Amino acid sequence: MSNGCGSVYIQVFRRLFVMLGERLERVWVKVHHSKTGETIVAACDEDLLGRKLNIGNGVLVEVSRAFYGGVLINRDELDRYLKQATIVNLLGDCAVSYAISRGYAVEKAMVKIDGVPHLQLFL
Repeated sequence: MSNGCGSVYIQVFRRLFVMLGERLERVWVKVHHSKTGETIVAACDEDLLGRKLNIGNGVLVEVSRAFYGGVLINRDELDRYLKQATIVNLLGDCAVSYAISRGYAVEKAMVKIDGVPHLQLFL
């Protein structure tokens, strides 16, 4: 294999890894408006939508499209949604770690549901 061909393969692999990394950094986010004037922002990691989580005693809850499945965004776009919220519901490593890193919550506020990080914030 020549150097030129090898460098093309390296570029393809680098691009693939970047694409996979971006995919792992995406979250579903949906904004809800309550009758009492609250703005609820619900966000979950991309891979959690549709999954069922065991909350104990055999009770399962679905990470539903109706609640979380608004738009699929890159994690760094989450801030503009969080800024408008009065109530926040976050589920998953990516969404929760982002909120903690941006100062919306401390790690002690996080709970785990079926091993998945969860935060509920009242701002």
